[in-house]
Amino acid sequence: MNKRISAALCTMTAMAAVLAVPTAAQAADPYAKGFSTSTGNEQVFVFFDTLEKPKGLKVILRRKGGTAPVATLTSFTPYVKDEDICEPSCGDILPYPLKAEVPKLPELGEYSVDVQYTGTLGETVLHKDRATLNYRVRPYFENLKAANGVSFTSRDTVVSGDIKAYDPRTRTTKPFTGAFTATTGTVTTPLTADAKGHFQSRLTVSGAAGSAEPGNDKADVRFTAALPGISNDAVLGVPVTPVKARIALDSPNLTGAFGTESKVSGTVTWKAPDGAWKPVPAGAPVNLGFYGGTGTTDDAGRFTALGRFAGDFVWKAESLTPWLDADPATLSVDTTPGFLTSHLSATIDSARKLTVKSWFNWGELPAGVTGLRMDVQTSADGKTGWTTRTDLGVTTRPGSNGADAAETTFSNPGTGFVRLRYSGSPDIHAPEPAAIAIPRRTETAVTDFNAAPEPVKKGKPITVSGKLTQAVPTWKPYAGGRVEYWFRATGATYWKSMGSSTSTAGGAFSRTFTARESGVWKARFLADTPDTTHFNSPYSREDEVLVTP
Repeated sequence: MNKRISAALCTMTAMAAVLAVPTAAQAADPYAKGFSTSTGNEQVFVFFDTLEKPKGLKVILRRKGGTAPVATLTSFTPYVKDEDICEPSCGDILPYPLKAEVPKLPELGEYSVDVQYTGTLGETVLHKDRATLNYRVRPYFENLKAANGVSFTSRDTVVSGDIKAYDPRTRTTKPFTGAFTATTGTVTTPLTADAKGHFQSRLTVSGAAGSAEPGNDKADVRFTAALPGISNDAVLGVPVTPVKARIALDSPNLTGAFGTESKVSGTVTWKAPDGAWKPVPAGAPVNLGFYGGTGTTDDAGRFTALGRFAGDFVWKAESLTPWLDADPATLSVDTTPGFLTSHLSATIDSARKLTVKSWFNWGELPAGVTGLRMDVQTSADGKTGWTTRTDLGVTTRPGSNGADAAETTFSNPGTGFVRLRYSGSPDIHAPEPAAIAIPRRTETAVTDFNAAPEPVKKGKPITVSGKLTQAVPTWKPYAGGRVEYWFRATGATYWKSMGSSTSTAGGAFSRTFTARESGVWKARFLADTPDTTHFNSPYSREDEVLVTP
């Protein structure tokens, strides 16, 4: 498979994995954590997170928008690693693809792809509309060649190849005739194939970008052909002979606070045959390596890239294109004290405790600084009325770079936003406070609580009942909630848990006990561990029951 097509398939795979979120209806689904599906030409790919083929696996094809199955695929083969399906390594998420060949279908068009297999309890699990198969007469390229390499002093080459049209209904091919395009840099050139689907044309390779594949000494020419409802492309790498070039930075020195970013700019020129230094064409990438990003030259050979201050290091601006033979340009960097925070998160438990976590990175701290602390602040609207609730901090070491995580827990202040704000030494650069929303949970309450009959004879049944409600946002019955019962005997100083029951569709709950001694009953809703959507309820009212001999 073409590596560029593989990369696109890889991207679709990773996206589908994110979208495959389990639901309550899939409780017995062995792959509820995620699987993905994609299509390529007349093939369907299904990715699972296990080496074992799912029991009862089928792929069902339907006309787009229709309901009737058109074909059912039951034969699958492993899609082996050396076929480059996901370079470099998107298979880290879902590494075990299965491939099914699509049979001849009578009509061209789009088909919906459904995936079916057997669940853990023997039931049928069906995932509809997992992908779309574009079943069309499609063009493809063969025998792409370049007669010669190129350089800044000689950009022309003769490209040639063949274009064919494949009809999946008949499994036959015929020459593709007519217009198609070739693109280099930002220039797209129309070309034409002859009656046999062959082309041979002189082409000027534009721009200064290299191949999209790292470490390649070629420039890309992308050929694109289209038929109704579908297009296809292929890339030819044209060998490039580099010319002598140089990178000149606007400044050899740079100063900034740890964790901040700064622009690094300069000019890239190349030496022409007459000895003159000329600006390189647009599109030549210049990279700052570990400490920064990549900038590309404009028509004047100018570039700008962003670098991040991480210490007193020497940055190198290096050419990343095969068109140029240029030594790196160095930049002396002086990093001043600072720190930054990242991965700020907030979680709230069923008991209304808010936990705030963050990661700290710091560097070049002055002597005497042994820690960094941030005020944890909350606000109702995330803009005004910020109130400090507690603080969050880490232990540091002067002068050295370091990183650590920290967290703190405090009582939930209600709905709104939370942020971290530094109010310490002005000599240490701190990040601008960024706010995140406080997670929401639904309030619950126990109403209509009663223990009856009152009084009751010892040994006889006593029923404890009530109604569980939730604010969504008005108060409504809450079904499926676990209600726990508590009893305190007369004269005792402690409460004893008496078990639990689950509320009905109308929110009602009840449980019958054997009356043993007089005392007080109460109940409350407790959110089970998987429940991240509700708060525990307050205790119900207390109901005292007299137990007679």
